[in-house]
Amino acid sequence: MAKKRKVIYTILSLVTILLLFFAWFNRVPQRHIPHATNAIVSPANGKVIAIQEEQDQILRFFKKGRENLVSLPLINPPYKAIVIEMNVSNVHAQRMPIGGKIISKRYIPGRFQNAVFSKNKKKLAEENEKMIHIIKNDDTTVGVIQVAGILARRIQSFVNEGDVLQKGDIFGRILLGSQVVLVLPDDAQLNVKVGDVLIDGDSIVATLKKK
Repeated sequence: MAKKRKVIYTILSLVTILLLFFAWFNRVPQRHIPHATNAIVSPANGKVIAIQEEQDQILRFFKKGRENLVSLPLINPPYKAIVIEMNVSNVHAQRMPIGGKIISKRYIPGRFQNAVFSKNKKKLAEENEKMIHIIKNDDTTVGVIQVAGILARRIQSFVNEGDVLQKGDIFGRILLGSQVVLVLPDDAQLNVKVGDVLIDGDSIVATLKKK
C-alpha cells in the first residue's frame, strides 16, 4: 500500500511540475505600452543579434548561421531590419509594434521532411516556417516576420488581414527558441543596438519623425 501511495505521489508531483512549466512557458506578463504615437515598440522579448539596412525587396537575414530570404513586396526600400533572437526563457508572445491595420498576412509553411539528414541545409533554412505580417497606419508601414526552426511547426497567428489592433496588442506566438524580424522604414530613428535585450511591447526600438 505504501509503495502504491509513493507511486501516486510521484506521478502527481511530475504532473504538477509539468503544469507549472507550461504555465510559465506560456506566460504573458503585463507590459507598460508607451503611448507616444511616434514610438515603435519591440514585437518580441529577446536579444538584438543584427541590424541591417536593405536596398531591395528581398530581405536576407541569418538564423543559426544560415541565410534566409524573404520577399517583401509591400515594403518600399530602402528600409531597416532588426533581427531579434528568442531563447526558451523569453516570453514567446508577439505584440504589435505600432497600432494599425493588418494589410497582409502571409504564411510560408517551410520544409520539414528529412531536415536533420538533408545535405542542403541552406535550402532548408530558406524554407523555414515563417509568418509575415505587414501593418499600416496613417503614419507608417512596418513588417513583422516570425521565424521558426526547420524541424517543427511552431508559429501561431491570432489575427487576419483587415484586423485593426492597438500598439502592444498580442497578435501571435512562437513556441521554443526562435526569431522575430522587425522591418522599419528607413527614416525611423533607431533606439537600439546589437546586444540589447528587448521587452515585448515595452522597449521602444525606434521613433518616427513627427508630422
